[in-house]
This record gives sequence, C-alpha cells and structure tokens, in this order.
Amino acid sequence: MDKAQVVKKVLVNIALIGIGVFMLLPLLWTLSTSLTNDSIITSSSLIPKNLTLDNYIKSWNFPRVFNKSVTMGTFFKNSLVTTVIITISGLLFDSMAGYVIGRKEFPGRKLFFYLALSTLMIPIYVTVVPMFIIVRSLHWTNTYAGLIVPFLSSGLGIYMFKQYFETLPIELEEVAKIDGASNFRIYFTVMLPLSKPALATMAILKSMWAWNQFFWPLIIISELKMKTLQLALTMFRGLNVTQWGLLSAGMTIAILPPIIIFIALQKYYLSGLTVGAVKG
Repeated sequence: MDKAQVVKKVLVNIALIGIGVFMLLPLLWTLSTSLTNDSIITSSSLIPKNLTLDNYIKSWNFPRVFNKSVTMGTFFKNSLVTTVIITISGLLFDSMAGYVIGRKEFPGRKLFFYLALSTLMIPIYVTVVPMFIIVRSLHWTNTYAGLIVPFLSSGLGIYMFKQYFETLPIELEEVAKIDGASNFRIYFTVMLPLSKPALATMAILKSMWAWNQFFWPLIIISELKMKTLQLALTMFRGLNVTQWGLLSAGMTIAILPPIIIFIALQKYYLSGLTVGAVKG
C-alpha cells in the first residue's frame, strides 16, 4: 500500500468516525439529559455535572398520578407482549408462506406472491380506516388482540423468506421425501433450521417495528393501562411545559430492548439482508 492509499484510507476513516459521532449525538444528548437535573438540562455540554437517577425513578412512577395501579412497567409489559407475539407469529406465518410460495408449485402461486408484495406498496394510512372499523366491530379496541392480530403476518416477511428458500438446494427436499418426510416435517426439520440468517433478520426488523409502533396504538388504545411504552411517552409533554428529564429517561428505557436484540442477532443480520440482492 503506497502513501497516497494510506492517506486516503485515514481520511475515509476520519470521515466515517465523524459521521458516526454526528448520528449518535441525539442519543448521547438524550442519555445525558436523563442523568441530570432539570436546572441544567439546557446546558450545551453532553457531560452531566451532577449525575442523578431521579429522572428514571420519577419517570417510572409518573403514571401513578393518573392511576395508582399503573407504572411505566405496565406500559413496558404491554409493548413487550405485543412485540414478542407479533415477532414470533411473523416469523412462523411469513416463513411458512414464503416456503410454500418459493418451493411449491400450485395454481395461483404467483398471484398470492404479488398480492403479498402489493401490501408493501400500500401505506398504513390508506388501510387504517377499514382496519379500525373491523377492530371496533370485533370489540378489540383497548385489547391486545387489537394491537396484535392485524400484524400477525407481513408482505415483507413473505418476500424475504421466499427469496431465501429459493436459494436452498432442492436436493435437501428430495432426500427428505425419499426418507418419507411430510411437507410439514421438511419445513420444520430441514428448511427452518437452515434459515437462521433470514429468521434473525426478520426478527430484528419485525421486533423493532412492533416495539416502535405509535400510530396504530394511538388510534385504538384510549385506556391508560393498555397504552404501549411509545404511546405513554407523550404523557411527559404538556400544553405549556415538557418534562425533558422524565421524557429522556423514558426514551432511554424504550430504546434498550431494540439495542439488545440487534446486538444479539447482528452476526446473522447482514447475510440475511443480502439474500434478496444475490438472488436478484
């Protein structure tokens, strides 16, 4: 490597580090604000002068002002239950649909795939009114069913799993069929264990989307005890005053689960994302 290449590499690394630090500034500001007291929140320094956890304690107990039986833990539980069920059901149903569409021949196969694909192009704002009418007619407002059922499967998941299953050798299925395995057994014991990159990628995307949902819960949830964590954060904003310390502490709590999930599954993430690109 000559001198010019070394200089170029150093400049690129400096630029990337600068961009990374710039992108992390909002997160660092939020963390700094959550660890300081109200009197110095407006300080331009990212390093708190007086570290305190008071904002986390006050933020956790703040909902008791409206209902003594409710804390931030209630909202955390609602978000966690919703996210876990949507993620697991998405992985199961999307992978099953992707396997059938990607590996089986049947009439209307392409039609089913294009219908699933078309859902990616329709914004939720277009479908939200009929979805709300259906949920309300089923008496699912202010329930877990209303938060979860409309999102048990997704077109993105079906598309990704179809692309991934098409990359697996067909000989795997043929050998299993010779051994007398049924389609369900082939799917659960052969195909699914080989789909870890696709499963991990969808688990990250699906869980982050479900955890950060705001618009749909805002529409169907009105009872305090059923609010999700993202929805509950709006309680710290008043008409005239925003409690930045409490809001920052709540936001810091809210971003921890997605970060943990991403770190745990990141080694599969990139390989899962490139499946569709390689297949074309």
